[in-house]
Amino acid sequence: MAHHTNQCTALTPPCCQAAGPRRATVARARPLLCETHAVTDEQLIATTPNAEWLPTGSSAEVWAGAHCQVPDDCIIVRLLLIRGDRFFCVPTVKGLDLPTQPLGRDGERMTPGDGLTKLLRTTVGRDGATTHCVGYVRNVVPEPDAGYPHPVPYAHVPVFTVEGAAAPVVDGEWLTLDGARPDLDVRHWWPIVEAAFDRAG
Repeated sequence: MAHHTNQCTALTPPCCQAAGPRRATVARARPLLCETHAVTDEQLIATTPNAEWLPTGSSAEVWAGAHCQVPDDCIIVRLLLIRGDRFFCVPTVKGLDLPTQPLGRDGERMTPGDGLTKLLRTTVGRDGATTHCVGYVRNVVPEPDAGYPHPVPYAHVPVFTVEGAAAPVVDGEWLTLDGARPDLDVRHWWPIVEAAFDRAG
């Protein structure tokens, strides 16, 4: 998703609807995506009406929880590594970002599980870790334009965390929330990271 000026409006989190997105199913040889948690707890924590980086009339939602269902129609997966009061970011051409793996488009799109496997290999040097989804950004696009390449009406960017210790094998920086906020609170994933630290106390 494109870097943008943060226009998210905080909400009083409602309960997740019962008929939410289906949980992704992943083979045991790959990262476990919420398979051990029968109850999910994602809540809508922020929304951006008329999101300027999406087609006219579209909006963006941010959902977060300790153990979220992995939604359908994912286009990117991201990895949140936490060590104490810090989280890990990697350098990109647009500045520091969470480790990220695009899933491709249309018939060539990887599943979230395959994308996460590749992202784990690249970032922590192994792909057998147990992971769970701690939130996702949802594009809500009722009417796409010719330049919008993603599924409609919904496209998702889930954020996963690793259960247990995971040491990066790539260059990057461990950041505190306060230290990162001036530069990174415009990222779409920022409310998910804040929510993860809030839950950790």
